Amino acid sequence: MKIMVCGKGGSGKSAISILMSRVLSKRYNVCIVDSDESNELLPVALGAEPPRPLVEHMGGKKNIFKLEEVDMVKTLVAAREGVRLGALPKEYVSKSPEGIGLITIGKVRRLGEGCACPFNYLTRIFLKNLILGEGEMVIVDTDAGTEHVGRNVEEGCDGILAVADPAAESLTLATILKETAQGLGKKFWLVINKSTPDIVDLIKKSATEKGLEVEGTVRFDDEVFKSCMEGTRLRAKNALADVEDLLKSIKLI
Repeated sequence: MKIMVCGKGGSGKSAISILMSRVLSKRYNVCIVDSDESNELLPVALGAEPPRPLVEHMGGKKNIFKLEEVDMVKTLVAAREGVRLGALPKEYVSKSPEGIGLITIGKVRRLGEGCACPFNYLTRIFLKNLILGEGEMVIVDTDAGTEHVGRNVEEGCDGILAVADPAAESLTLATILKETAQGLGKKFWLVINKSTPDIVDLIKKSATEKGLEVEGTVRFDDEVFKSCMEGTRLRAKNALADVEDLLKSIKLI
């Protein structure tokens, strides 16, 4: 299954992606696809070495829109039936201590190099043509907002997990993601992140008013906050247990 983790900036998509992967890795061969062109520390938080960006395998960012989809698929080392994770050159896939794979699409780092559109396009083609083997699971940590929606990246996934923090904008974005999922016939789930007892009922009430069903809540976790501030491997206490409950609720474990 290929699941896109989406939401506004700062909602905790990367942390949720990592915690999901840790829980799922006990049952599946899990790989995170980092499609956020801004996030630099996901490899550190995962505990993996930064892999070589996949965009370099395609000849670089400026070359992406010059390639036809069939040529991109061939470059991605595909069998006749589609792209396979195990067929990618090893330098483009790193591993965490738990064996979680990490693929990075590309990053915007230089002044004047242009927008992230080629990265979203590459993510779309990669996911659309990616064929998972038995016991394989892919978690896509997306860029903030709805850029990926505009590039139709969701076409290649099986489900969208919207991560909302305690902010009205998060739920507004979640309604867009739900409509996108429904339009494509994909699964959709909503999780509330960084929740505290005094506001969780208010968030759920606001979600219900927008026609959203909350599948789970992840409590604010001091260990997640501290490790993110320190720029170290992600630590978690309550949040990890809550993510496990979420995955049970949506029947992924």
